[in-house]
Amino acid sequence: MTIMRFTKQFTEYIQPNYHWLPADIAFDDFKSGKFAKSGMSLLVMGSVHHRAIDIIESRTSNFIRSYFLKYSFAARKAVKTVTVDLYSPYRPLIHELFPNAIIIADHFHIVVQAFQALNSVRLHVMKQAGNGSHDWRALKRYWKLLMKDSAELDYQHYSKRINFQNRQLCDADVVDRLLNMSDELKKAYNYYQQLLHVIHHQDTESLSNLLNSAAGMPEQIKKANRTLRKHQAEIINSFK
Repeated sequence: MTIMRFTKQFTEYIQPNYHWLPADIAFDDFKSGKFAKSGMSLLVMGSVHHRAIDIIESRTSNFIRSYFLKYSFAARKAVKTVTVDLYSPYRPLIHELFPNAIIIADHFHIVVQAFQALNSVRLHVMKQAGNGSHDWRALKRYWKLLMKDSAELDYQHYSKRINFQNRQLCDADVVDRLLNMSDELKKAYNYYQQLLHVIHHQDTESLSNLLNSAAGMPEQIKKANRTLRKHQAEIINSFK
């Protein structure tokens, strides 16, 4: 009861100012359990200082629209950038509510597209190899190395690897052996690593080349690539 009392008192000091919004805002959904009927709510924050502004009960279009319409038109007009994930229904809402804002694609959600596609290809290759086979066990044991940025792989320290006859291998050696198990896996891995490189170096030209070279890729990568191409302008905005 003491906690509840202090919490209620505290809420008086954190009411949003509906006549002001930062020039740069971001919002992302999170699992909120019983707080929302859909189980998902939306955190709104300032992009520069990473300070929370408020929580919207639900991420549905009606909830988001009704929440931001509480702010004055001048406050919404002052917003210059909105950083979000790649959830399509947000786009028309952002243009409607923030007429002067450009949309920036969040880097985490950009990379997640290729991350999930690569992991899906890995699971497919495991299934083809058969439960309990050498390839299946190796791909299951060392999956984290496949998801790691190749620039951060250990090339110097060697240790015994159970799934490779206890040979002394560094992390990079293990990845090479995993990729040799499947051409599809190798293509998906190369795509994922190229995307990481593009994001880290904010290379617009390399991004365009990557998004236009998905021919011959596994279907999972092609699907992710279509999503990224759809949001290419927003990814470029993130570089700027």
